[in-house]
Amino acid sequence: MKKLLLFLIIPVLSFGQVGFSFITSESASIKNLFIKPVGQGANKPVMIIDKDGDIIFSENLGMKGWDWKVNLNNHITYYDRQENSWHVVDSLFNTVDTVFAQNGYTADNHDFLALPNGNYVLFCYDNQIFPMDALVNGGDPNAIVEGLIIQELNSDHEVIFQWESWDHFNITDNTYLDLTSNNLQFIHTNAIDIDYDGHFLISSRNLDEITKIHRTSGDIIWRWGGSQNQFEFINDYPFTHQHCIKSLGDNKYLLFDNGNFSSNYTGNPDVSRAVEYELDLDAMTATKTWEFIHPDSLFSPSISSVQRLDNGNTLVNFGNLSLLDRGAVITEVNPENEIVFEIELDPPSNGNSGNVYCANKFDWFFDQSIVGCNNTNACNFNINVINNDMNCFFPGDSCELFVSGELVSGILDANCECVLNNTYIKETTNNRKLLYQVDLLGKDDQQQLLQLNIYDDGSVEKKYTIK
Repeated sequence: MKKLLLFLIIPVLSFGQVGFSFITSESASIKNLFIKPVGQGANKPVMIIDKDGDIIFSENLGMKGWDWKVNLNNHITYYDRQENSWHVVDSLFNTVDTVFAQNGYTADNHDFLALPNGNYVLFCYDNQIFPMDALVNGGDPNAIVEGLIIQELNSDHEVIFQWESWDHFNITDNTYLDLTSNNLQFIHTNAIDIDYDGHFLISSRNLDEITKIHRTSGDIIWRWGGSQNQFEFINDYPFTHQHCIKSLGDNKYLLFDNGNFSSNYTGNPDVSRAVEYELDLDAMTATKTWEFIHPDSLFSPSISSVQRLDNGNTLVNFGNLSLLDRGAVITEVNPENEIVFEIELDPPSNGNSGNVYCANKFDWFFDQSIVGCNNTNACNFNINVINNDMNCFFPGDSCELFVSGELVSGILDANCECVLNNTYIKETTNNRKLLYQVDLLGKDDQQQLLQLNIYDDGSVEKKYTIK
């Protein structure tokens, strides 16, 4: 069984390693922020950050953790890039299911839906050899062409729906590619959602297209954007290389427009934005009803995300600002486009990655009711604990007690009593500087009984105050 380890200490240490600036206001959502830095850096923990900017959970999962989020079944899900699977995790951080693509395909890491009824929706890239010389002059007869597979699985991981792009998309739908190339990634789907009527929505970056697909027949219901666009854009220019399609209901949709070719329409430098549309299926129009462009005119050419929050605010993740030598900027704005919450990661450096694939806020945290110290030798052993959070304290650990009305340092003796021990105090406090004094949630609070003192030499002391 996987444990929720190092819950108290890692958030403090990860804060210094990852690094970010933070602003907030009373108008911001009080939900927790879920992010995972991505890219070339080694330090890429999954993190949960509370409304005050405190990291309340952080763990480096190595090759795991892509698309870290709370899914529709109220479980955390994330992708394992080593075994190409999706992990479903409960409130005790135990993996309760591992989901692979079926029928010989390999699951892609961009998006995954875990539905309340126990079903799963994922997609895969399907690379096949295609004779491009039969399609265009100078085409490679053995070109590798990317296809797309969408699968819906039941709770037993049996395929109940499979959709193949080969039956619906043409390679020439992509107007950017050199069709004489030997490797043609012409679709690059990066997001999937379920529309208000139960059918699938997919975002295909390399097609500049949002596609609606019938969930049982597999027929394409409509195509929006790109060379096969069926809608007239009203009050707007077309999105390009977009991410993160979200259905808002009633033919209203929210997406992150990376804007890689926005300059072709605006005459200004490329800029990224969050944008909302309303589709009229009779008039076949797509009317822009809202957009947010950051005051710094940020341009994120890849990754990135957007989320409409239940308080009416919108969370916008400008995930890749490496061209600007900046880390990801995650901004929450109210309906008037006023910034009410913002985190900016430090730029990539010293093995750290400043990019963020997706960012979401959820009213969710791990179950702490049975998380604690289950070490029978510890002074704070709790027989009811199932998951050990590593916050045990033992005889020999430092503590604090009141003597003549003053709080002084002591040590836990063999009976777990806090007693004076001047020799111990002298040895453990010499030539050290106290950096942090935090409570069980990693917050600066000196009123708690159990505290962690973190020093500049890397040592950590647990102190228990007896009042």
